[in-house]
Amino acid sequence: FALVGAGGAIVTPLFGRAGDRGWTRSATIACHLVLIGAMGLAAWTGSAESGTGWSLALMGVSAVLLDIGVTGDQTLGRRAINLLQPKARGRLNGLFVGIFFIGGAVGSMLAGIAWASGGWPEVCAIAAAFGFAALLV
Repeated sequence: FALVGAGGAIVTPLFGRAGDRGWTRSATIACHLVLIGAMGLAAWTGSAESGTGWSLALMGVSAVLLDIGVTGDQTLGRRAINLLQPKARGRLNGLFVGIFFIGGAVGSMLAGIAWASGGWPEVCAIAAAFGFAALLV
């Protein structure tokens, strides 16, 4: 699964170009929808009969889609932050990364709670809820 994460790195330039062309909002929405879809696929695949080749392949597809959605959102977000005030670029980027890590910590905490109470489908639902909440911003 480590190589599956290369999907986000491959499409990062595409998201950068989309932002440069003025498609930041629509590309960001697409990233969030991909993230939600990836979590739906992961939940469905995780609840399917485990141990089959198809379930492993589909879990890999969901991991690629998740990586694309998250990496695209992060690329577009950093681009937007860096365009706000060029003189404050370092401070704004530091704030962005700090908030990003706080969100990761909160997500990890909620995933642990979700795993204890509902297992994999609930973990996926929490992740999809984060994607849906991002659509509202």
